Amino acid sequence: MVTGRSRTGIRYFPEKINRPDGAAQTGESKDQNHMADFVDAVRTHRTPNAPVEIGYRSAIAAHLANLSYLRRQRVTLASVLEAARH
Repeated sequence: MVTGRSRTGIRYFPEKINRPDGAAQTGESKDQNHMADFVDAVRTHRTPNAPVEIGYRSAIAAHLANLSYLRRQRVTLASVLEAARH
């Protein structure tokens, strides 16, 4: 789950299948566009404000939400990965 309650950063709580320890990941954005920060980080070889994995996992969460809406049923990452294997 990605929460939007923090005004200064991103907080991601992965499913147990992704992180059995349940550790949350966090990232900060100091009033800078995430895309611009990422491009600048690539150009200058520095670490972006928010870890790339948070963006990746946030995109997965959005895609799973859309898939769940279209199917009108609960969808988990595990169920999608299992279906993709067949």
